[in-house]
Amino acid sequence: MQRVDTIFSGGFVLTMNDRFDAYLYGSVAVKDGKIIAVGSAVDIAEQYTAKTVIDCTGQYIMPGLINTHTHVPMTLLRAMSDDQRLDVWLNGYIMPTEREFVSAEFCRVGTKLACAEMIRGGVTTFTDMYYFEDDIATATAEVGMRAVLGETVLKFPAPDADSYEESLALARTMIEKWRGHPLITPAVAPHAPYSNTEETLRKCTELALEFNVPLIIHIADCLLYTSPSPRD
Repeated sequence: MQRVDTIFSGGFVLTMNDRFDAYLYGSVAVKDGKIIAVGSAVDIAEQYTAKTVIDCTGQYIMPGLINTHTHVPMTLLRAMSDDQRLDVWLNGYIMPTEREFVSAEFCRVGTKLACAEMIRGGVTTFTDMYYFEDDIATATAEVGMRAVLGETVLKFPAPDADSYEESLALARTMIEKWRGHPLITPAVAPHAPYSNTEETLRKCTELALEFNVPLIIHIADCLLYTSPSPRD
């Protein structure tokens, strides 16, 4: 029998492979952090042995979920001025509060809270755009989650930058620091078309192309946004 590190045994296994195979009473064998085999609990038990066997009876064994859009430190602003029109909520409440209170420490604490909540819900990877994104990356890596993280760029001052040039410089520094990290994929994040200019969007695109990293931007909310941005 082949020796592995861990066997997750007896759960309802959802593989999400090309055939969407599922095993009502299945197991997953893991060695050196990699999945070695997936199959029925009986078959895995006949072929593999492990020092650690985790009983997953009554539970699902499945790939981690992916949260494709977050502002993780905003867990600390949850329920603030709910049920407002987007432009009223953003310009009248959220952005003024962020300018006053958002800091590197705020982002580290909010990120760890958000990561704990996501892990509890089965999320193992997320995509984020916010401020002090380098600190968000540090907290995320400490937790052990995977993430695509973009430093926000605005045409007006942000909590971590007095100008879009400074935001772009922060984005460049973050990309250079985190490129190639096993958990963190750095990105560029112009907030939205209404909070940027053609020039800032072009510069963000050029930066993303220069380093071959993702570009993250709000698009759909433009349909809801009816008022000018704070500095117009």
